[in-house]
Amino acid sequence: MTNLSKLGLGGHSFIEELGNDPLASFEEQCAIVDACLDNGIQLIDTTYYQERVALGNVLQALGRRKEAEIMAWNFFNLPGQSDKLVGFSCYEPHHIDMMLKELQTDYIDVLVIHAHEDERKLRQEMDLAKRWVDEGKVRRVGLGMVGPDHLAGLPADHPVTHVLAPYNLFHQGAKDTFGMAKEMGLTTVALSPFIRGWKLNEIAADKNQTADLLLRWVTGQQLVDRVIVSMRKREWVQSNLQAVKRGLLTEKEIKLVDEWV
Repeated sequence: MTNLSKLGLGGHSFIEELGNDPLASFEEQCAIVDACLDNGIQLIDTTYYQERVALGNVLQALGRRKEAEIMAWNFFNLPGQSDKLVGFSCYEPHHIDMMLKELQTDYIDVLVIHAHEDERKLRQEMDLAKRWVDEGKVRRVGLGMVGPDHLAGLPADHPVTHVLAPYNLFHQGAKDTFGMAKEMGLTTVALSPFIRGWKLNEIAADKNQTADLLLRWVTGQQLVDRVIVSMRKREWVQSNLQAVKRGLLTEKEIKLVDEWV
């Protein structure tokens, strides 16, 4: 069996927005997921409902659902806004069956609750998630876009196993959060290693080198367990895997990225 990779596939691979490359065709999406699963990239993140629908279709076509570790957030198809990327909604009892239908599956491996400041409502969402775990519809629970205050406020009986936040060379604010999460025995998941895809063209002249260094920087952080990377071309799967394999940045590369910052 292929060793599991530190990388996860981002759901933005399946939508037109939030990238600077053309939307991958359905055939290319299948090829991307195939290549990921073949190479130990099992974690596949889906933020928006459009991504869940796309991933559900891909895994159904490939027949490889059981090999994937699906992560899903609470961004839903709202009335009159089906063609838009809308903000998150707090979980309600009917949402889980909606998500399972979109993904064409019986369970979600990691259900992510988007953090917010309403402690009472957040506790209700955690209680819902625990119920869904008991029912077998969810296997693990994540808390996304989280800060130290959210972790400090977790009740003793919380169901959270994963903590997710943007963490990259240019935005290192989640360092304290991830450190706290590791002390609590939680899995840390770094989002947005490239900030956004189009930023690669703005940082330096060589886009490929920029992507290589940014990815190696975040995967080299000991506080980070998994890194979510969107990929709209099958060849980028190997490119990203090779980048991770090259390991920590050299002194020369560290000097270069320090100049970028």
